Amino acid sequence: MFALLRSDLYRKRTYYVRIDNFVNKYLKITFQLGTMYLVSYRLGQFAYSKTAGNFVTRLLAKGLYLISEFLMSSVTGIKVSPTTDIGPGFVIHNFSCIAIDAKKIGQNCTVNQCVSIGADYSGPTGKKPVLGDNVFVGSGAKILGNVVIGDNVVIAANALVLKSVPDNCTVSGVPARIISRQNTSSYLKFDGKE
Repeated sequence: MFALLRSDLYRKRTYYVRIDNFVNKYLKITFQLGTMYLVSYRLGQFAYSKTAGNFVTRLLAKGLYLISEFLMSSVTGIKVSPTTDIGPGFVIHNFSCIAIDAKKIGQNCTVNQCVSIGADYSGPTGKKPVLGDNVFVGSGAKILGNVVIGDNVVIAANALVLKSVPDNCTVSGVPARIISRQNTSSYLKFDGKE
């Protein structure tokens, strides 16, 4: 849990701080609503994992998670299912109206405000999306259903993704379509090293 959280904070500190001083790099990042919610999510991810330790540890972690989840989701407007497997370097860049219930999200994913990622229950299956590594999800984007988003993908603001997206491209529109196969977005460049 702590290694994942450390990776999340390091990525946000490294790539989203313009003025490099202690206050901006540590205090502002730590007390942003998206970051505060992320701490609650990582606690839930730990509490619902099979590696959470003995029964008492799991029970305490789940109790603490339920309290923090209630408070943080009420304050931030963010809801991420604790069963969603999210890799290191996850950044919730803004807050408000974010709902995530995916099967898996790879490392170094960035999510902006008003994003929905989840199952499409209009059909009989209700399968959840899978996002690869280095994915940027713009404001208001929706990723629904049994889709696979490849590595190094930018999903533009307000895009509606209902079909799988291959690696190394940018999608935009309703419904989303590929607008570029030569993705050079600086949002995706991250080496993950401290």
